[in-house]
Amino acid sequence: MKLAIIVTTKRRFSPPSSRTRAASAIPPSNMIQRSIGQRWRSTTLPYLSLRGAGQAAEFVGWIVLARRLGTTAFGELAVATLVCRYGGLVADWGASIAGVRDVAAGRNPAAIRRVQRRRLQSTAIFSVAYIAGCFALGYAELSPLVIVAVSIGLNRDWIALGNERGGRSAAPSAVQGALLLAIALVASTSAPTLAVAVAYGAGLVMSITLNPLPPLEPEGVDIDHVDNWMLLAVISNQVMSSADTIFLAIMASASTAGIYAAIYRFPNAWLAALVIVRGSLLPIATSVRQNHPEQFHALRTASLRWGARAALVLVLITPVVYWAVPIVFGQEYSSGQWPAVILVLATAVATAAAPLHHLFLAFDDDDKPYGLMLLVAAGVNVVLMLVGIPLFDMVGAACATLAANVVLALVLLRGVKRREVLLPQADRS
Repeated sequence: MKLAIIVTTKRRFSPPSSRTRAASAIPPSNMIQRSIGQRWRSTTLPYLSLRGAGQAAEFVGWIVLARRLGTTAFGELAVATLVCRYGGLVADWGASIAGVRDVAAGRNPAAIRRVQRRRLQSTAIFSVAYIAGCFALGYAELSPLVIVAVSIGLNRDWIALGNERGGRSAAPSAVQGALLLAIALVASTSAPTLAVAVAYGAGLVMSITLNPLPPLEPEGVDIDHVDNWMLLAVISNQVMSSADTIFLAIMASASTAGIYAAIYRFPNAWLAALVIVRGSLLPIATSVRQNHPEQFHALRTASLRWGARAALVLVLITPVVYWAVPIVFGQEYSSGQWPAVILVLATAVATAAAPLHHLFLAFDDDDKPYGLMLLVAAGVNVVLMLVGIPLFDMVGAACATLAANVVLALVLLRGVKRREVLLPQADRS
C-alpha cells in the first residue's frame, strides 16, 4: 500500500480558551521531554501496533493472491486496485493528512463537516464512473473493487488520530488486514476481488462506527471554502509511489505489471509502517509547534535521526530482498529481483525524509508550497518513466522512483528549514 492526502482551508482560529492559554505556558525542560514521550506512547504505540498488525496481514494476503492468481490475473487485479486507490485519494480530498492537523489544531467542527460533505460528493462521482467504466470495458468482475475507493474516501480514522487516539484510529485497519488475509486463503481464484472488497468494506463500517463527526458548536468560525493544494500533494505522492505499475501495464504488458506489483509488496510493507509512524507524528508536531514551540527543534532532530537509522537498515537488507523475490513469489517473478533492490533503495530515501513531511505541515500556514513540491517530484518521476521504461523495462521504472524520492527529500529539507525560521530565535540551533 502506498503512500497518502487532505484539505486545507482559510485558517482562522476561535479565541483560545483558558485551558489553551494555560497550556501555552512553558514548563520545565524535564516536563517538556516527558510530555513528548507521553504523546508518543499514547498515540504512536497503539496506532503502530494495530495498524502494523493490519498491514502485515494485508501484506501476506497480497502475496497469497499473487501466488494463486499468476502474473497476468494478479496484474489486472493490482492495476484495478490502484485505480480505485487513486479515486479514493481524490475523494478523500486531503482529509487523511490535513484533517488530522486541523483536528489537532482545534478547527471548528463546522469546517470538519464541510470537508466530509465534499468527500461524500467526490466518492459518489468516482464510484459511478468506475463501475460504468468496468462494464463498458468488459471488466465487470472488477467492479466490486470500488469499495476500495469508498473506504478511502469516507473513512473517519483521521478524526481519532487528530485527537491523538491512536488505538481507535488504527482498529479498522487491523480488521481490514485480517479479513483480507483470511478470505485470500479460502476464496476461489475465480473471484479474487472478494477478499479485497469485503476487507475494505468491513474496515469502513468500523471506522464510521468508532468515529462519529464532532457535534456542531453554537459559536465558532466556519471556513469559506475547501482548498485543493493538499489534494494535489496527495495525488502527486500517489503518482510517485504507484504510477510506475500503471505505466508498465500500458507500455509493457499486464504480466510485467503483475511482477512489478508483486515485488512492490516488499517496499510497500515498509512504507505501510512508515506511513503509520509518520501519520502519528503530525498531531504531535502540530500541537508542539502551536503550544510549545521550544520543543520543535528537539522533535525535528530526534525524528530525522530515527529516520536515518531506519533508512540504513533498509540499505543493509537489500541483498536479502534480492534473494527473497523468487522464494516468496515463485520463479516466474525472478525478473523482478533487481527492480526490487532499487525500489528498496528508493524506500530508504523516502524513510530518511519521512519526518520532513509532517514537520513541514505542522506550521499549517500555507499548503501551496507543499503541493508544488510534490508536484515537481511527481513530474520528475513521470518524465523519467517515459524515457526509462522503453529502454530498461522494470529497472527503468524503479530508477525513476528512486530519482523522484531524492528530489523530494532535498526540497522538503529546504522547506522545513525555511519554515523553522518562523519559530523564536532562542528555539533554533
